[in-house]
Amino acid sequence: MARVKYEESARCVFERKFEKPIEEFEAIKHSIEALNDTTKQSYYFQLAPFFIWLNESPDQVIANRKAHIKTDDETSDYYERKVKAYKKMLEESMTGRTIAGQIGRIQGFFANNSKKYALNLGSMKYNKARKVEKFSPDNTVAREVYSFADSARDRLIIAFSYQCGLAPIDITELQCSKIPAEPFKYFQGSRSKTGEIWHGVTTPEIIQEFAAYKKIRGEPINGEPLFKGREGYLDSAGISQIITILIRKAGYGDTPGFKPTAFRDGFEDALMDADLPQKIKEAMMGHAGGIETQYGGYKQFVARMEEAMQKAYKYLVLTEVVTSNGKSAQKISELDDALIESQKRLTAVETANESLRVRITSAETELTETKAKLADTEMELVEIKTRLRAVESSKPALEVLLQKVEKIEGKLKQV
Repeated sequence: MARVKYEESARCVFERKFEKPIEEFEAIKHSIEALNDTTKQSYYFQLAPFFIWLNESPDQVIANRKAHIKTDDETSDYYERKVKAYKKMLEESMTGRTIAGQIGRIQGFFANNSKKYALNLGSMKYNKARKVEKFSPDNTVAREVYSFADSARDRLIIAFSYQCGLAPIDITELQCSKIPAEPFKYFQGSRSKTGEIWHGVTTPEIIQEFAAYKKIRGEPINGEPLFKGREGYLDSAGISQIITILIRKAGYGDTPGFKPTAFRDGFEDALMDADLPQKIKEAMMGHAGGIETQYGGYKQFVARMEEAMQKAYKYLVLTEVVTSNGKSAQKISELDDALIESQKRLTAVETANESLRVRITSAETELTETKAKLADTEMELVEIKTRLRAVESSKPALEVLLQKVEKIEGKLKQV
């Protein structure tokens, strides 16, 4: 498969080209001041490529638009013509719905700066046909993309995409409180646009990266979105950008159809390879509603889902990576496991050492007490020996005295 060199994100190119971030331009500030944080991020993400293509900064565009509308010559519709040309360029690689979103943000930029700056684009038609073929990454490709993620957050995003089949919009709505703390445990969510319930099951990779990410991110407030960036919570465009960058880093940037949602197709293929029941597969893909009642109740359904993931997991594992040069490497998460295990062993050794130290201290105390008792016993023994010597030294005198007593007794008998 052909590979291309990793490319910078549009926002990085924008900042280098115009010498400051897109959000610092006054025209951008005016266009987003009434928008929520999620929509603001979408403006930054989708407008940066347009200004790069136009070769004009946001402030230059608004200044030029202001000058153009004061004239009646051919410059008055300059930006309408430019936007139509940009749309035509996008049609070479994007679907109609994606292009409509891009053009909508451009129109919003002009209109939100001033109603009189709004573009008159008429009725624009968008081709709904797919421009590129679909691509379903297999396990080897998914592992390689996963290996290029250099943070727990990015690895967790890939894991949710590939091992749960979640689209970027689903990932933005994940909450820490709803994710189990153990592998192969069921959880669920709903799609904001359709209201469909999707069913997920955690994997060892998800649990490990989730724990690592929380240490960096900090404990969230109840109901707070899981994923954050430098400028706030990540929206669907932000999640897509992270995945796209990793796809490019792995060398698959020129692969037709390999976009962020392609991991969902890879997940479905893995479920097919695992030969799961059709209804379970549809539930895991979020295509079947009300399926819980078909398995004898909610608990039985959850058990079936968890069993299904344990069966499919061998087709979804991400912990060993095959890099583009064909060499095998141990996944960072496995090294983390080894480190955690080493820390546990070290703690056990330290605990054992502390116990041994206490026992040694106790033995030393007992030894000191025993030595003191021995010293006292030795003193008593010396005293006894001294008394015995005194008794032995007085024995001759006692014998003389006894002889005198015997003589007196003899005299008394004679009397």
